[in-house]
Amino acid sequence: MKKDITIVLTLYRTPKERIINLSQYKDYKILIFEQEGSIDSKKNIKYLTKVNFEYYFSKKNLGLGKATNFLISKVKTKYFLFTQPDIIIKKQSIEALKRGLSMNKDYIFAGPRINSKNIKVKKSYIVKNKLNAACMLCDTKKVNKIGFFDEDFFLYWEDIFLMRKINKSDYKMIQVANSSASHESGQSSKKNLYINFIRNLNFRYGEYLFQYKVRKLRKLKIFRQFLQNLLFVLPNFFLFRIDRALINISNILGILKFILFYLKN
Repeated sequence: MKKDITIVLTLYRTPKERIINLSQYKDYKILIFEQEGSIDSKKNIKYLTKVNFEYYFSKKNLGLGKATNFLISKVKTKYFLFTQPDIIIKKQSIEALKRGLSMNKDYIFAGPRINSKNIKVKKSYIVKNKLNAACMLCDTKKVNKIGFFDEDFFLYWEDIFLMRKINKSDYKMIQVANSSASHESGQSSKKNLYINFIRNLNFRYGEYLFQYKVRKLRKLKIFRQFLQNLLFVLPNFFLFRIDRALINISNILGILKFILFYLKN
């Protein structure tokens, strides 16, 4: 077992075909946090993957930021791979990320090329202002120094805010040319109306939270979008455009969630 890299990932209503992907990390230490998980769920993951892992769960959804930060606090290795259950990456690509990350003391994250065709590149790595946060190898000591996700975010925008924080620091992020991964975006949990509703609600909340934290919040825009969604929700229901009506409601609730945060702070 590789002793210098820990796999860090969170699960939420993840289908069996994604859980089976965890078998690719059998040579590494694995930390899992499952939202709305249970001991029975742990047994199911063990049965499907046949790998050794440390399992943590909450009975309610704490949000990606809190769950991830909790797992990072348990990491004892020099590096950790922050990844998602719908990522496919080979061991040689993970090891290539490690080599890239160790090349410079200022590197904090190293990411693979995701869903990229086999295009020849001149440089073995490229310093980037933004990486695909679905899969990144991270330097544990540096992350503990600067912090990872802002826990005010719940499901979206925390990665954008994190990249902004890195770009304002002395650390750098790189993409490693000879490391590749595939990602079926949006497939890490089963799609249904409830999950799409929660996602859209928290995307809207995260959008305004991000604008608030970077001091680019426009209150008039919030008021206008609130009224627009309130105006269209009933007509969409009456016209049986249920998907659109649910988007309207999730936008309204996302805005209200942000307003409550704003008033508390």
